[in-house]
Amino acid sequence: MPPHAAALTSPGTTMAAESALDRPPAERANSFKPDYTREELLAYAKCFIAEDGLDQGGPLGKLVAIGSALVRYGILFPIRLSLLTAATTVFFSSLPFAVALESNAAVSTLVKYYCKGILFSLGTQPIYHGEKPTLTEPHVFVANHTSYLDYILVSADKFPNAVVMARHKGALGFLQNYGLNFLHSMTFDRSNLAERQTLALSLKKHVLNPRTWPNPMIIFPEGTCVNNKYTIRFQKGAFELGVKVCPIGLKYNRMWGDPYWDTRKGFLSYAFYRMTRWQTVVDVYYGQPQDMRPEEDAVSFGERIKHIISDTIGVPSEDFNGMAKRDLLQVLEA
Repeated sequence: MPPHAAALTSPGTTMAAESALDRPPAERANSFKPDYTREELLAYAKCFIAEDGLDQGGPLGKLVAIGSALVRYGILFPIRLSLLTAATTVFFSSLPFAVALESNAAVSTLVKYYCKGILFSLGTQPIYHGEKPTLTEPHVFVANHTSYLDYILVSADKFPNAVVMARHKGALGFLQNYGLNFLHSMTFDRSNLAERQTLALSLKKHVLNPRTWPNPMIIFPEGTCVNNKYTIRFQKGAFELGVKVCPIGLKYNRMWGDPYWDTRKGFLSYAFYRMTRWQTVVDVYYGQPQDMRPEEDAVSFGERIKHIISDTIGVPSEDFNGMAKRDLLQVLEA
């Protein structure tokens, strides 16, 4: 596969290479760094566009908006920040004792209630549909991805999950290193192909280990945050493991603000945004565990799971490879 940089041509330039969309789905799904023309990238920009705020037209609407902002920023934010600080202090003060006791149950309980505390402090109201599966065999959970709240929403219900996620710095990196890793979570450098390949082997060992089943792995196979108006291509890694897959659909109510996390703005910026909304209502749908069918390979199995999730939450399914999102953003910023 030629370098993706060759695909980003300027307007009016003709590409000699074939379009990414002209190749078979299986071939495109196997591409680590897919080729897209500039026009194709722009066509998928709709999956990553943030839309913020309600339309407050007219003098009365503007007056209401000012009053709303005063309450949200002047009253709700200080209260929620205090609650988040208290929850974080209790969690990190208690965690060393649970780790010293080598008690997985104690660590799991702390993480679950810390997740509940985060949701409460951010004004997030989850509505769970169905029962979260509890299996005594190798399995993984997969879900569509909108923001870091996705993991917290799922882990606040019944038991916390381990997670595979890109390695971060700053506040989110601190939480990764001193919180999630105690549940056997895995992090990786998104730009390091060798590390991604090593991660695949480690993940296989993880899901087959009975010790990890009380905190099963959740994977966000889109590989990046999407604006919750679409789902994009599921990377095949989660579907090559040969284990049951438990689909989860996450649908955010946009009435009180945009749920999409533009990671260019950072973890704390998104947290501040969420804490200054009136509330964040999220529907969490648990699907039935699925096995790969005899006629399926990892790519078609992933496609079927993606369509189950898309149909459940009522959003269109797009065949865009999230590995090209950075290139798309570069085109938009050019």
